[in-house]
Amino acid sequence: MEYSKTVAEIDLNALSRNLKAVRKKTRNKSSVLAVVKAGAYGHGSIEVSRHLLKNGAAMLGVAFTDEAIELREAGITAPILVFFDRDNIKACLRHSFTPVVFDLKTAGKISSEAYRQNRQIAVHVKVDTGMGRLGFKIKDASRSIFKIARMKNIVLEGLMSHFSDAELRDREFAMVQLKDFTSLAGSLKKKNIRFKFLHISNSAAILGFPQAHLNMVRPGIMLYGYGPVKNSLSPVLSLKSRIIFIKNVPAGTPVSYGRTFITRRRSTIATVPVGYADGYNRRLSNCGEVLINGRRATVVGRVCMDTIMIDVTEVPDVKEGSEVVLIGSQGSERITAQDIAQKTFSIPYEVLTSIGRRVRRVYKNDS
Repeated sequence: MEYSKTVAEIDLNALSRNLKAVRKKTRNKSSVLAVVKAGAYGHGSIEVSRHLLKNGAAMLGVAFTDEAIELREAGITAPILVFFDRDNIKACLRHSFTPVVFDLKTAGKISSEAYRQNRQIAVHVKVDTGMGRLGFKIKDASRSIFKIARMKNIVLEGLMSHFSDAELRDREFAMVQLKDFTSLAGSLKKKNIRFKFLHISNSAAILGFPQAHLNMVRPGIMLYGYGPVKNSLSPVLSLKSRIIFIKNVPAGTPVSYGRTFITRRRSTIATVPVGYADGYNRRLSNCGEVLINGRRATVVGRVCMDTIMIDVTEVPDVKEGSEVVLIGSQGSERITAQDIAQKTFSIPYEVLTSIGRRVRRVYKNDS
């Protein structure tokens, strides 16, 4: 089988360093629930999960049950928390997943099915401290949790919440959320309802809000090398391709759809087999940059579904087959997912998770 010339290189050594950064920030006092939803943010959930577990992650977190099943079918036996799925209760029991419960109706269904199968199932209860998305309202949470605690065959393993500002720019509101969360946990403990794990910290909180670390943290984007504050994290993914065609054209030559770029001089235009179907955003038309032979070159014309064109007139020694770096480093130059996010009015999360399935993932590990 002949693969596309575009690949995503995943540096597992960088992933290890970022996990160590989590443990250093928490002083190894908090268990790590590694978030590997959306294909481990585009990095490939199976290999990334195996590596994170090997290096000390205690639990994995995914959005939906099918993501968790994929991990089980790959032989991963570690605990997996399923954040959002209310409908696949039998699958949760069959594969020993840990569902997040955020309404009484679902909790009742889980209890009934677990009782029918004569099995215990651990759950994490989510409370809404200000995110406004999912979870028991904080003022009603205690009453609801008491009801769940009385349900048959359910084990209350975790209590969790979510900061509403992913970057924690509003520290005052984040502090209110944390106070409400810990107050709830404390009042429940006094009434003999205890949780093994308390967790509210996302990557931003791990990096800059130590009061919120509690005894479990949920790193996501920081595992992959990005964070909301200045840090020493290592980007894990590099996106690379190769030139498949070069042509010399005179001034006045239109390039790509809509003739949005017309050469102003005699130019050398190279075609690269990556496009918006691969997650290379169409907003990078006429403004994106790539690295070739250690030099920056500009995307010209509109990004196509399968290709981009770049102006390599000023880049020496370019030929068909030359490596093109879309995300990553080459020589002294570097392009990050954050750089692309700024150009496309987005965030690194979207840049990374948009990288398509036909882009082959290649894993590097020096250890």
